[in-house]
Amino acid sequence: MDDPAKVVVQIRSYIGEGRYEIAEVMAQELSTHLLHSKRDIHLDAVLVTALREWVRILHLRGQYSEAHSAARRLAKARRVRLKQIASSGDADAWSDEKQLEVEDLILHGRIESERGRLRSSISRFNKAIRIDANHLEARLSKLGSRWRIQGSLKGGKRDVLQLLDALDRSPGVERIGGVMGMRNGDGALVSLDRIQSILNGVVDPSLGLNKGINERGKYCLVKIDSEAAQIEAGEREADARLAAAIDSLQPSMDYHSYSSS
Repeated sequence: MDDPAKVVVQIRSYIGEGRYEIAEVMAQELSTHLLHSKRDIHLDAVLVTALREWVRILHLRGQYSEAHSAARRLAKARRVRLKQIASSGDADAWSDEKQLEVEDLILHGRIESERGRLRSSISRFNKAIRIDANHLEARLSKLGSRWRIQGSLKGGKRDVLQLLDALDRSPGVERIGGVMGMRNGDGALVSLDRIQSILNGVVDPSLGLNKGINERGKYCLVKIDSEAAQIEAGEREADARLAAAIDSLQPSMDYHSYSSS
């Protein structure tokens, strides 16, 4: 087999190109090969990456049972990798791998949600939140899973309150890379559309939450809308000032024509 690390790069390239079928075949073959081969620390790291890509492509292709099985293999390989990093004392590598673990757990939670496994899904999201309490997407996905499987948010009062508290701790709405969203601490930005889609369920009295939570959700939505409007208004004002400044630099007289006359 070619250099396993290069194969992973090729798999990612195929995923980026939308060539999911060949990406899946390559990810499965590479993962299976590494699982049954003698490995050193380097190949253990490649195995984790290969399994991660395999889980991702299976999820993208809607093969949720297979994705669940691959995710369990990933969890086992990741534990081995984390022990190796802990032994090395590399704090940066540990932090990076733990953050990747959070993303793995969230994806596994979504896979379990697609399989209709509420308890298993919530368990994965809870593990992600224990690692990174500032991860808004983990909290949103947890509620989204309950809503998807139950058709309501009944039983999710505590999760809703924790989400609202997390949103309150956020510095507010911001635009990063053209995307309007919110985040906590150094956590990833979550788009407003994603946040609002879950909050729309929180404010819906037919989904099993009490009136007090409905009202708090409404307040949160109004606050988010207001902050987003302020950002857009500020950007429009800044654009107008820039346009005026550019106009002021344009000569009011055609000096070339004037000097020729």
